[in-house]
Amino acid sequence: MSNEEVKQKVLVAEDSAPNRNILCHLLKKLNFEVVEAENGAIAMEKLEQNTDCVLIISDIMMPEKNGLDFLEFVRAHDKCKDVPFVLVTAVAEKDYIMRAKESSVQGYLLKPISFDKLTAKLKEVFPDQKFSVAS
Repeated sequence: MSNEEVKQKVLVAEDSAPNRNILCHLLKKLNFEVVEAENGAIAMEKLEQNTDCVLIISDIMMPEKNGLDFLEFVRAHDKCKDVPFVLVTAVAEKDYIMRAKESSVQGYLLKPISFDKLTAKLKEVFPDQKFSVAS
């Protein structure tokens, strides 16, 4: 019998396949289950089917629905409104940051994403959790 614990689920919305692959790979190394979406509109659909996500990581600039639209959708969603939300960006524009703060974003990850940046952000979002690399 396996006493493997249930993996926590993270939704990743990123339109760039290479960036999405890197982010998903790093999260899987940290023992998360990952739900992938290619844009904000697909992320909204996937969230409806995965309301048990413990974290949402989304690029800001995406086709269909951008990361800020997706953040506002999440904050208006009864089952997911309190899920921590981190925006991934290469953009440091004040308007985006102000709009994100108004929608209670938990922070930002600046591109390029690295293992160290991701784990530092995860420790901020989940201060009581230990993160170790899955074997």
